[in-house]
Amino acid sequence: MACLRPPGMPRSPLPTGADPMRPASVEDALALLTELGAVPHLVKHHRLVAEAAAELCDGLAAAGLDRFDRAEVLVGAALHDAGKTLHPDGMHGGGSEHERAGYRLLLAHGVSERVARHAWMHAAWDDGEELEPILVALADKLWKGKRVADLEERAVRLLAEASGRDFWDVWSVVDAVFDGVAVSGDERLARSMLHPS
Repeated sequence: MACLRPPGMPRSPLPTGADPMRPASVEDALALLTELGAVPHLVKHHRLVAEAAAELCDGLAAAGLDRFDRAEVLVGAALHDAGKTLHPDGMHGGGSEHERAGYRLLLAHGVSERVARHAWMHAAWDDGEELEPILVALADKLWKGKRVADLEERAVRLLAEASGRDFWDVWSVVDAVFDGVAVSGDERLARSMLHPS
């Protein structure tokens, strides 16, 4: 699977003997965020987006649409805004400096490229042709109850292609999955405002 990189960003080889996907779990990813100096609120945001990603993956799997790397989606969701440790001004909206900075930061700390790419691809989904980055971008919207028609349409197209099913057949099934994740958005937003734990 080719990893698209931002223009001008060199490929970063994995260290010899490295796990092809590092970190390997959401908990490891959240621990890495803490090591990188992420404030508790940012760690909680990543935990909630990863939670939405898990709900999304579970719903897609239940619908027979599971031809994607679930672990990559979950870990990518758990690290997608890592660059906000360097650009905290982006924590409350606005600014895109954190995206490329996050990609570089994660690579510099031994994160595999296929995971690090989610730091910039979650915002560049309109160019995405791989399912995992689209699902991370989708989880980053659905966690707070936001539905983005163009993003959802791209996800449906890629899910249909991966499964060999008709676009409209897939749409009729996954719309309820997307809605099922988004419906908990207000509750997740409320939890994001509570004292970080």
